[in-house]
Amino acid sequence: MTDIYLNEILGLKGEELNDWTLCFNNAPSEGIYSFTTNHNRLLEHISWKKHHNKKSSFRVINTKYCLEFLRLDKDEKYDQWLFLGAYEVVGTNKYPNGDEVYKLRLLERYSSFVEKLIIEYKRQQGPKGAKISSSNVKTLKVVKVLEDLYIKVGCSFPGYDNIEIPFSQLRGIINNNVESWRNALSNVNGIYIITDISNGKHYVGSTYGYNGVWQRWCTYVNTNGTGNNKTLRELTQKDAEYAEKNFLFSLLESYVNVETKTKDFFISREQHWKRVLCTEKGTGYNNN
Repeated sequence: MTDIYLNEILGLKGEELNDWTLCFNNAPSEGIYSFTTNHNRLLEHISWKKHHNKKSSFRVINTKYCLEFLRLDKDEKYDQWLFLGAYEVVGTNKYPNGDEVYKLRLLERYSSFVEKLIIEYKRQQGPKGAKISSSNVKTLKVVKVLEDLYIKVGCSFPGYDNIEIPFSQLRGIINNNVESWRNALSNVNGIYIITDISNGKHYVGSTYGYNGVWQRWCTYVNTNGTGNNKTLRELTQKDAEYAEKNFLFSLLESYVNVETKTKDFFISREQHWKRVLCTEKGTGYNNN
């Protein structure tokens, strides 16, 4: 099979090469790989310029544009990098504590490859390896171009009894229609629990529809983590990223959809867990 190199996709030519810098970022400590998971945090990460207690910048971008890549270290594939987009460098921002980041404006150019294009590059250790000249586009090998947005393999379905997934990851799984999760959760109904890791409070719910848990959890993703629950909605109205930062989803009970279980059965099991876990009366998030 013939190798494909990055510039066969980018098509940068002549003097235009001087306008671009290629930036390489290790994955954030939170393991964020997608803008759909936490847009602001990932953008801040790839925009990093200088820590307030450092004399020199982590990375100096002195070109008009940059191409941003993120290391896929989740499978120990340390030389593979995910393309996160083409940006115009329009200045810098300084936080109150003195940290500095670049102001990056996303360009439409190459947008069809964002979070889909994976390249190979053996980065040098240390800050000097955080960027390279765009002249390297002719030697960087393309590993693959995905049909759908990249999803961490670490998000593969763990089994019904082992689900403990943060809302930030659940959003990525559902938005990208990850097959293993969709097939598994569509085949069961049951009782689920949302834990607020900031205070230990719980919300308990049940599913009894055609597409089971998958359909119900899709509703949470489409409502910013609230599922249209009044109490949860009040939390996200005060802080739009509350669910992203604090909600953990799990299953208490699951039943395959071919089993004969009525709506009343699931509601009764939901009420049982509400009583056991004291999720009503102000100690939890259930309000009915």
